[in-house]
Amino acid sequence: MTSIPIPKELLEEANEIHDLQNLVARFIKSEISRRQILKKRFSSEILSLVNQAFAEAEKLKISGFDEKQARLEMSKIHQSITAQ
Repeated sequence: MTSIPIPKELLEEANEIHDLQNLVARFIKSEISRRQILKKRFSSEILSLVNQAFAEAEKLKISGFDEKQARLEMSKIHQSITAQ
């Protein structure tokens, strides 16, 4: 089995989960099933775009992008447009 590192800030609490390995395995199985369904449902071009979007979102998170702040700003813009 592949070893998956647990972030240090979560390690203590993660060690308290007695069936963590089973839960992780169940999640992985579910994710594999979900991806297989997507592959059947959507073209490889669409899946490629989705994967690119996920990769870009991850880069934004790493760079410190604040989703909460972005939502607030977007809400203000929306309100200013709809108020006109």
